[in-house]
Amino acid sequence: PVLSVARGGGGLGIAPAWGALGMTAILGNAIRRVLPVALEPFSSGAAALAPPTWAAYAAFVVFMTYVEGYKAFHRKFSPMVVARALTLRDAPLHHVALAPLYAMGLFHASKKRLATSWGFVVGIAALVKLVKTLDYPWRAVVDGGVVAGLSVGAASILYHYGR
Repeated sequence: PVLSVARGGGGLGIAPAWGALGMTAILGNAIRRVLPVALEPFSSGAAALAPPTWAAYAAFVVFMTYVEGYKAFHRKFSPMVVARALTLRDAPLHHVALAPLYAMGLFHASKKRLATSWGFVVGIAALVKLVKTLDYPWRAVVDGGVVAGLSVGAASILYHYGR
């Protein structure tokens, strides 16, 4: 059975929009959760960072913007998310209901895509657990880079979707 409202609204349709924008919302939620820790060094109540630590913060933000934001998201993940979201125009109801997860390649994908997508999910979950064990200021340094990379990633999905 095909969900006829997937085509509704003209343009790209409701289902593709839910896939791409839902994935963007997932990234936005992650940014929202990590941002307070990333901004701690900039608050008046936080311990002042030494110049080498500020340099590490800035360098990690630049590194993550390029590696995670540009190379991983903009060049690979975001085009794939949008391409898969666009296949939802005439998709079964369960694909539409779970459109952001479908767009991420977490189901109804090739074996390679499934392994890659689930591998990233598990790997990211492990990294999150590890980063949460870091003390200030190093957790703030890492989270600053993560916010930068995820922000570029979210913007990249919107860019590719709008094209």
